[in-house]
Amino acid sequence: MNRPDSPADESRTSRERMLACLVVVIGTLSTMVSIDLVLPAIPALPSLLGGDPQAAQYVLATYMGGSSIGLILFGSIAHRFDARLLLAGSLLAYAIVSALAAFATDIWTLNAIRVVQGATSAGAAVLPAPMLRRLFTDTGAVRAISVIGSIQSLVPGLAPLIGAWLLHVSGWQAAFIVPAVLGALVSAVIFIKPSLLPANQPIEPGQTRGGYLALLRNRPYLRYALSHSLILGGLITFVFSAPYIMVETMGGTVEGFVFFQLLSVAMFVVTSNLAGLFVERWGPERLVTIGTLMVGASALALLAYAFAGGSSIVVLLFIMLPVSGGLGLRGGVGFVKSLAASAPDEARGSAALMLAITLLPTIGTALVAPFIQYGLPALAIAFAVIALPAVAAIYWLPRYEGETSSSTTAVHLG
Repeated sequence: MNRPDSPADESRTSRERMLACLVVVIGTLSTMVSIDLVLPAIPALPSLLGGDPQAAQYVLATYMGGSSIGLILFGSIAHRFDARLLLAGSLLAYAIVSALAAFATDIWTLNAIRVVQGATSAGAAVLPAPMLRRLFTDTGAVRAISVIGSIQSLVPGLAPLIGAWLLHVSGWQAAFIVPAVLGALVSAVIFIKPSLLPANQPIEPGQTRGGYLALLRNRPYLRYALSHSLILGGLITFVFSAPYIMVETMGGTVEGFVFFQLLSVAMFVVTSNLAGLFVERWGPERLVTIGTLMVGASALALLAYAFAGGSSIVVLLFIMLPVSGGLGLRGGVGFVKSLAASAPDEARGSAALMLAITLLPTIGTALVAPFIQYGLPALAIAFAVIALPAVAAIYWLPRYEGETSSSTTAVHLG
């Protein structure tokens, strides 16, 4: 039987739930932009702070490395503290470290600070998702996470544009000051009114938290977490390598890749916002299966087209659009189901999933790099190797049959 996670949830109004979602969205975005806002400044950093282009590239790698460490850490300690105060504290630490980065006087000091910045940012990646699951019913949680995901999908496109403008009007430091201000504001709101967000879910009688190894033995959790991370990891690997392949081996242009990305993001936004409607009609398992099969079909079509010598970017777009659409349909549902299957260790479940999403594109892009001169066939193989096992996970691993809503007082996000 599910229980309300706090007395405050019993009287939480729809307006309060929307406000809680807004706080979560801004807090998450404040950390998400830490890569994309900085991107336009990367070429200029060697001349501004010394060092060489390789050292400037480490500004990205050090942040990702720190974030990976932070994901494991926050997933391990979330149940020991009030998750609301832990989130506020992590955002405050993130804000302080981000502000310190703006005062770096050389590239290696900046890189060292970026490790800590990445680690402190992980709290906003791990802690909000379990909170959202406690705010809403199954369908409401799917809608909330899908809407947030569609907002987040705009960050890689919009944040570099904002970063370029900030670089022009205020210098490279602005790319660190803006996230610092956002993080500090959200932290202050949570510290002032922690009841805005739901408290930790109490452990039911007989439940235990088993750590990351227990998650690896949790087959229903792996069904959703593996399939989700493999699909997203494969898509990001494709996106990271596609500009070179489109321009250098397919006769396309950078503008063509940007248009390709805009349509892909639009497809994801539309389908993710329809997911809440479809999950009511078809049920979560069917939606997860449909979305996954769409990705699998695209992977096979991409392999066939690449090895047939295809070189049309328009055809490539039509092949890859179902990947964005399938991810949009199943993304929110799969994420909610993975959290439910990992209960009562949702924080670790969220952390492990986010870590996989972080590491898979990194590994995939590194493996594609030595063969990128072979063009689309190399990328098609990489995408298929990463994405097709998601289909196997859906059919070979058992479903989670328990309840996915953790609060009897949750409401639908209409």
